[in-house]
Parts: sequence; structure tokens; C-alpha cells
Amino acid sequence: MRFLLIDRIDEIIPGATAKGVKAWSLDNEIFEDHFPGFPIVPGVLLTESMAQLSGILIEKSLKKEFDDNEPIFPILSIIHKAKFRSFVRPGDQCKIVAELISLERSRANVKVETYVDNEKIVEAKLSFVIVGSHETKENPFLSQRDKYYHSIMPNSIK
Repeated sequence: MRFLLIDRIDEIIPGATAKGVKAWSLDNEIFEDHFPGFPIVPGVLLTESMAQLSGILIEKSLKKEFDDNEPIFPILSIIHKAKFRSFVRPGDQCKIVAELISLERSRANVKVETYVDNEKIVEAKLSFVIVGSHETKENPFLSQRDKYYHSIMPNSIK
């Protein structure tokens, strides 16, 4: 995965909610082209950050269903009713809140919102399909995923 879009997870309650943070620094390469003279975070990256936090919530919520030797991969399949209310600019810190709406072994729905300075910037309902590692050909992210999770999650939820 090229973009690691969660800097910190503050809380995960498996089967319920997750809260995380993404800070957008001016030195991020995206601001060179999006847009010169008016740098803003692309909506697709805001959506991806919400999907990444939601995916981690789904994984942690299904941990009992799947054994540790069978990693799962929640894959974003549908973006429902996304609303972008304002721009996210360099220096903004996004607080992301994901709430499970429904969860099954093969799919999940999540309501997710992103805030900057307590103002709701983005909201969406996201749908995921959930596949096991045996269903994917080769996933180079898998070897990096544990290191990434270790760096963004507090010890109490690893």
C-alpha cells in the first residue's frame, strides 16, 4: 500500500467503534499538484483514510471469527452518501470516527465521519467485502501491516 493514512489510533472497541487521527503536513507531496496556490487534500485520500480506519475496526471486530494464521482483508466496495462539507488544508489534523453498522463474516457496513477542530468535514457510509488471505494472490502489504499497526495503535488494543 502506498498511502498509510492513519497516523494514530486512539481507541478501538471491537464490534462498535474506532477513533483515529491523520495529520496533513505541508511537506506532503500531494500538495505540490493539488492545487498549486490552493493546497487541499484530495477527497479520495480523505475517503481512503476513513476506509483504512474502518478496515482496522472490522479486522479487530472479527478477530475471534478468524484464527491468527488466517489474516483477513476488508476491501472497500461501495461508498454510500459521501458528503464533503469543507476543505482539508495543510496543517489540519483530521479526527476520524468509525462506527460499525453491520458486520458479518464476509461483509460489513460502517458509518464514518472526519472532523477538523470539532467541525464535521466529511461523512459517509462505507461497505466492505471481507476476504481471507487464501483468497488473495499475493499481498506485499501483509508483511508491512503488522509493523504499521504496531506504530499506530496503543498497546491496549494490539
